[in-house]
Amino acid sequence: MALSQLTLIRMPFEEAILTFRSEGFRSIGLWRPRLADFGEERAALLLNESGMSVSSLSFAGGFTGSHGYRYTEAINDGFDALRQASIVGAETVVLVAGGLNGHITKHARRNVVDGIKALSERAEQVGVQLALRPMRRTFHHTWSFLNTCDETIDILDKIQCPNVRLAIDLYHCGLDLDWRKSLRHIAPYTSLVFVNDLPSPHSTEYEMCLPGEGMLPIRSILEEMVIGGFEGKFEVHVWSEKLWELPPRRLFAGVRESMAKVWPAAWENWARMYRHLPPGSEPLPPPRIQPAE
Repeated sequence: MALSQLTLIRMPFEEAILTFRSEGFRSIGLWRPRLADFGEERAALLLNESGMSVSSLSFAGGFTGSHGYRYTEAINDGFDALRQASIVGAETVVLVAGGLNGHITKHARRNVVDGIKALSERAEQVGVQLALRPMRRTFHHTWSFLNTCDETIDILDKIQCPNVRLAIDLYHCGLDLDWRKSLRHIAPYTSLVFVNDLPSPHSTEYEMCLPGEGMLPIRSILEEMVIGGFEGKFEVHVWSEKLWELPPRRLFAGVRESMAKVWPAAWENWARMYRHLPPGSEPLPPPRIQPAE
């Protein structure tokens, strides 16, 4: 169980690491702009000293040019994301394909396959996993033309690299009926699940809510993933302007209460194992790259 930095994006970097740990979370999903501003080496030392692991680093990709990068620039940015991930010990770098951006689908798919293959070689060298994240069709022309898990798995099958997996975001995939029928099929392909919920249809275009406060059968989804063989991280990842206005302690309490409500047995087991362990009780590997003198 991990918590994404984006869920409390307005909290300063150092305060976030220390508060996440004091609130019982031992793993954090990092946001690349915040990591770069704070400094990768400083972050690695802070994470190591506080006994925190990094579940994911978001995002890289945009192989179609929709994010303002040319194809080669997107590859280079991906290499930079892998460098950052190596320094802080992130398990996974999350990728988005890029919007269609005027390409025919065949060309866009080829760009994604070739781009991820290039990144996967470097990822293997530094011991980092890649996870490709589909997004709902609203973002077809802006963030990702891969809008279903089946489309994304088809790309993974063409890439044929064992260190490239699937990242599922419940906000983006939770209402896809074909996906819900095939959870156990999807689970072995998946290394990361972003846990959140889908508000009513009248909410803003990109506004998530805490698990259990929206329309999705969160508990059933998570249980089916586990039954299907999922062995990755569940990361609470909620992008919400409304929640960001709350005091951090209240938001942390909301996260705990929501997970305890939607998946009580798993949450209680997690809390017993991790909530009260002191920092450093399970030592983490040191940063792969030591900070400069």
